Amino acid sequence: MDHISNIIKGKALLAPMLAVTDIPFRSICRTFGAALTYTEMVSAAGIVNSSSQSYRNAVFPGDEHPVALQLVAADPELARAALRLLQPMQPDLFDINCGCPNERICEAGAGAQLLDDLPRFAAVIEASVRATDIPVTVKVRMKGLQAQTDVRSIVRAAEDSGASFITIHARERNAEYSEAANWEMLSLAASVASIPVVGNGDIFSADDAFRMMEETGVDAVMVARGSLGTPWIFRDINLQQRNTVHEAPPPNNELVSVVRRHLEHLLREFGEVRALPRIRKHVLWYARPYEGFDEIRRDVFQTDTAENIIARAMENFENATPLPADSTLLLERETAFRERVLFWARGVLRAEG
Repeated sequence: MDHISNIIKGKALLAPMLAVTDIPFRSICRTFGAALTYTEMVSAAGIVNSSSQSYRNAVFPGDEHPVALQLVAADPELARAALRLLQPMQPDLFDINCGCPNERICEAGAGAQLLDDLPRFAAVIEASVRATDIPVTVKVRMKGLQAQTDVRSIVRAAEDSGASFITIHARERNAEYSEAANWEMLSLAASVASIPVVGNGDIFSADDAFRMMEETGVDAVMVARGSLGTPWIFRDINLQQRNTVHEAPPPNNELVSVVRRHLEHLLREFGEVRALPRIRKHVLWYARPYEGFDEIRRDVFQTDTAENIIARAMENFENATPLPADSTLLLERETAFRERVLFWARGVLRAEG
């Protein structure tokens, strides 16, 4: 337990995000000081059935430590079988996903669906703990769909089943991102927990991170959307710079270096066809606090090759002008981004004059 506490205590962790926390993005966030990175969600059923995509999601470089491999499993037997197959990879932690609200995942009985069946939730964690000598953690939402499940019951079930720590996304299973995360539930969880509690939900700045720890008593924070296009949030937290990520953006030369390294790594990792959608969304996430966003957006979707998109992005970022932190336009973009990270596909941003 001391080892776990040393990894997370008072620090910021990078959340697992499907189709986002791939090796290139995790590398960038580690550069800026993420204390613990997580793989994309790995399907236990996929591992048992030798799915190449599931194994690809589980892979991490030999120098990526500490790293958690996140597994989603609907029942104890699947979890046990998958972990025995994954054990030789030797991540620092195995994390059980009991918080994903995706309908397909929940219909299969996994993810956040487990929160409405606490005996099965506990059995999956216990089976996982017994299957490996690597610490097992769990990520949950603060509540399922049923009224009788609450965060205290969830925390106690995770503790009793042997979880080393619990991460709580402070929203109910069916909550939209437009609804504020309920940090009061994190306080309640921390007050009853005997294992470390990591808080997740609405961390978009170093100030948010420190307020969450101070107001709720959680041991650490997990950053998800707050790292997209702004991975320097981890540096701000480590330096205890209580500012927003847009008040002190990196100088253009650093921005260009980071974005180039990230996008070129994506191209090497995935190849032209599979890299394109990931490159497009990351370019737009990086570009959202700058003038000329609409021009960059047009370039991204009108350019067919990854190399040309990277070249155009570099041209834009070399002379990019950040919008003022109190700009109405930046506020509109941030609001749209936080409610739906793929906001540009819906045309909700007004054109710049």
